[in-house]
Amino acid sequence: MPRKASVFLLALFLLFLLSCNKSETEGPVIDDYGYEYFPLEVGRSWEYEVDSVIYDPAVGGTAVDSFRAYIRELIADTLHDNTGQVWYRVERYYRRSDTLPWQVEKVLTLSRDEQRATRMEDNLRFTKLVFPVEAGKSWDGNAFFDDARTVFVAGESISMFKNWQYRILEAGVPATINGMEFDDVVIVQNADNRYLNNFLELRLATEQYARNIGLLSREIHIWDTSCQVCCGGNTEDGLCQGLPWEERVEKGFSVRQRLIRYQ
Repeated sequence: MPRKASVFLLALFLLFLLSCNKSETEGPVIDDYGYEYFPLEVGRSWEYEVDSVIYDPAVGGTAVDSFRAYIRELIADTLHDNTGQVWYRVERYYRRSDTLPWQVEKVLTLSRDEQRATRMEDNLRFTKLVFPVEAGKSWDGNAFFDDARTVFVAGESISMFKNWQYRILEAGVPATINGMEFDDVVIVQNADNRYLNNFLELRLATEQYARNIGLLSREIHIWDTSCQVCCGGNTEDGLCQGLPWEERVEKGFSVRQRLIRYQ
């Protein structure tokens, strides 16, 4: 074989090997990362109705207090941290009735980069979504704080964030909230400790996000029991763990938050 022809064939072979190696290392091209599930823009706002139930240990049983309120979150401004990251300043408003004027409740911040969407509230940093958005993906959404920390509900301390693990249950599915239909929604499970068979503590939390809209709904159940009210403290014979959680909860809370309107 002439020398020039052999050199040419060798060059083609090397080029083939390099192209194969490049395709293996680069991986598939991702066209849709799902950033639109967490839209951030000054002027955007969301209004929600919130139904809450608080369980409080009381003499002779458990006191249950339920109420409805309304919240509004408005992206009012932007700011930069010392790394140059852009954060969106959100003013949160609250009222107990839809006929009452809004009252400022708190200020929080939101951020989004190529890897994650973040919510900073009450000095706690939550990773709400990770990108690209894909069903089955999991992460530690509470990695930036100690999940053993306690919160106080009706004067009772609770390890609210124990055993939380975030996971995308579904992506790109339809959903209906308060009569409004959305055709592209991602469902995120923040916590579900039922697989641990822990009949003394329930940690259950789920959120839904719609493309180009943001948070649609949030549902949280943080319930504890000592089986005292339902079963006289007996945790051995299976009676307490066999009861529905609604019949054995002694302290904690539930929250159901649903979108009413947005702009």
